[in-house]
Amino acid sequence: MTAHHDHWHGARSHLYRVLGVLLAVLLLVGVFWSIQPINSQEHQRLMSEFAKLQHNEARLGELTLELNFRLANNYDDINETISQLTADIQSLKTAQANQKLREDVAFVLQLARLEQKIIDKKNALEQFKSRNAILKNSLMFLPKVRDDLIPLFKNDHSITLDINRVIEQVLLQRINNTPVNQTDIELLAEDLTTFSQRMSDEQQKSIRLFIRHTRLVTSISEEMNQLVPLLLSDDNINALINTYHQYYQHRQALATVYQWFLLAALVLLGVFAFRIAVRFKENAQQLKLASTAFNHSSEGIMITDNQQRIIAVNPSFTLITGYTPEEVIGNTPKLLSSGQHDKGFYQAIWQSIQQTGNWQGEIWNKRKDGTIYPESLSISSVPTIDNAGVSHYIASIRDISISKQNEEAIYQLAFYDPLTKLPNRRLLIDRLERKLTHKDETFSALLFIDLDNFKILNDTKGHDIGDLMLIEVAQRLKELVPEQDTVARLGGDEFVIMLESVGDDAEQAIRHSKHIAESMLRAINTPFNLGHVDYSGSCSIGIRLFRDKISIEELFKHADTAMYEAKQAGRNRMMFFDPLMQHKLETYAALETDIQQALGLAQFELFYQIQVDANHHATGAEVLLRWRHPERGLVFPDQFIPLLEETGLIVPVGLWILRTACYQLKHWQQKAPTRYLVLAVNVSARQFAEPSLVNQIKALLLETEITPSCLKLEITESILLTDIEAIINTMYQLKGLGVRFSMDDFGTGYSSLQYLKRLPLDQLKIDQSFVRDMGIDNNDDAIVSTIIAMAHSLGLSVIAEGVETEMQRNLLLSQGCHHFQGYLFSKPIPLSEFEALLEQIGSH
Repeated sequence: MTAHHDHWHGARSHLYRVLGVLLAVLLLVGVFWSIQPINSQEHQRLMSEFAKLQHNEARLGELTLELNFRLANNYDDINETISQLTADIQSLKTAQANQKLREDVAFVLQLARLEQKIIDKKNALEQFKSRNAILKNSLMFLPKVRDDLIPLFKNDHSITLDINRVIEQVLLQRINNTPVNQTDIELLAEDLTTFSQRMSDEQQKSIRLFIRHTRLVTSISEEMNQLVPLLLSDDNINALINTYHQYYQHRQALATVYQWFLLAALVLLGVFAFRIAVRFKENAQQLKLASTAFNHSSEGIMITDNQQRIIAVNPSFTLITGYTPEEVIGNTPKLLSSGQHDKGFYQAIWQSIQQTGNWQGEIWNKRKDGTIYPESLSISSVPTIDNAGVSHYIASIRDISISKQNEEAIYQLAFYDPLTKLPNRRLLIDRLERKLTHKDETFSALLFIDLDNFKILNDTKGHDIGDLMLIEVAQRLKELVPEQDTVARLGGDEFVIMLESVGDDAEQAIRHSKHIAESMLRAINTPFNLGHVDYSGSCSIGIRLFRDKISIEELFKHADTAMYEAKQAGRNRMMFFDPLMQHKLETYAALETDIQQALGLAQFELFYQIQVDANHHATGAEVLLRWRHPERGLVFPDQFIPLLEETGLIVPVGLWILRTACYQLKHWQQKAPTRYLVLAVNVSARQFAEPSLVNQIKALLLETEITPSCLKLEITESILLTDIEAIINTMYQLKGLGVRFSMDDFGTGYSSLQYLKRLPLDQLKIDQSFVRDMGIDNNDDAIVSTIIAMAHSLGLSVIAEGVETEMQRNLLLSQGCHHFQGYLFSKPIPLSEFEALLEQIGSH
């Protein structure tokens, strides 16, 4: 009886412990769910709502600008947009799914600010509507009353001109936001009032209406300009989104902490439950194991008796192996054997278990369907109650297939290029190091390959097409190289090939390397089918043979030098490295050092090449940069402009050119003969992309007080390869300052006519390559004729450069080109010579 009581008391004690463990687990799970972050569906829905808010906000700004400049009275779209914004705010405020989010004070505050901002926009829109209606009425009235006034002052030409100028200023104010000279309006009003005293009442009424509506347009335009910013986009939505992201990240971080806490607690509880379970008598042990960690474990668990016969498995075991409990109970774990391990492997496992009581490691096992998979296995022995022997063995298994795949993926990322699957720089260097440390009597070769004009393909067809090109190139190169050699991609469009053995002597090595390089050139020359694009490419190859000791850095440097020399020689070819190549590069590097000091040492100088009209009168000049080097003498642009572009010095040097040109214009405009001369200044694509360009030129115009239209910026079609919308915006800002634009080298670039018609150009410059063979090549005659006709149809003037003969000038003149530049009139000359030339021929 006592023994039975002790047994019951012990069982009840174990039951209480088990119940305590279960309650603790439930408590932890409850805590975990109470701090769950916003789920992914709610997050995506909120991000969608934020995106809709941003879209509607941006749409409101677009419609505002459209209404402002078109003076339309149809407010349906903008009213709908305001209503949508209001509805979006209400959705965020009231949606049931956002209940937790509305407990965040910062989010609610930002939402309230945004709501108030929308209310402000609605109020501003109502004011905008009323002002717009008045403005439209006045703008419609002004031309009519102007037509009534003009006949009254037909004998006073100056008054007529003033009326037209004021009308023009008022209308331009609405087209391009040009400020109206208020003084002109008031002076005209004063003159008209004076004249009206001797006119009839009806005529005086027309004059008063004209003055009233002119002032109305000006004042209301100012009011609308103040209302427009209130309707444009602001940072309130971004602030709301940022607040939400902070809230979301906080919830995620808090959830992660609790998850780790829960995991740690569950592990501790599992250990505790296991300690309870092994103390149960044999008849209660299986039940208690199944009620704790056994059925709930994410790892597969298999329990055997001391004869290694399976007596229990958990559901995770079935998920991992495919075997149900009925199929394995009574069998031994040999059922899972994959045949991948020998007898000694298993003997070592059981030896460890016998000595230490457990074993942990990785093993290959076989599922029921026959697939072999990697498994993390942990086996522990459970001693009998009296510790006299082993009662059971517990095996814990975990499928690590994904982990193994991740290890392989990490290896691939570390040593292989993700796009082409070729070895990357790291793996190439590793193989080169092994090659260089291994003494060999045969020659090896390093081939440095760079695709020609790949950037143009990327910029014009898109990076997706560029990526397809790189993948195709990689495949073709791999097919040409033996398996023991290495084809690697360094990045961009640069590939490097290491040929392990190309010959026992230099002549044989050169022949073999040359043969492989030529096959690569042919392979790259074969047209590519890149999705919907057919493309013909080429490459430049630099080759460095090596056998003796050399550093990897020098090896790469030499191969790159040879490749660069192949580029300079015309591309689509190969070259072997020799010391002369290195000398050329070092000379180039020295030139780069000198040019970085040239601006500070005042070594740059502007030359001027005259531009004339059909009567041989000077209309201006193109300024051209020259470099007077103390040792090299006069250096021409083709030798240093590319360096300025590469080093980024083109930006400060370009600003120096603009400043110098503006001060020269200021000097000329103080003299009557040169007052109207125009200076054309070339602006590079890199300089044009500078965000500060507009402000710099505006400051120069204010500083020098020159007539802005006397400054002409020459741009090339290559500028259009960058962000076309940003370029157009910059050009219109500069055009608003009064600066003129000329498209240089027209017909040689990549511009599209659909973009050309959107550019605020004043002039097209015909490239000298077309002018050179006029009268000789009918194709050039046709191209020039087409350019001139197109320019005239677009309302642009035309100037031809490279005019060297009277025949060329006469042909151009006969086709409608009336402005010229070239050696027929003068080569580029220093300022003093240019001003002497002006005195000889005169200006217009």
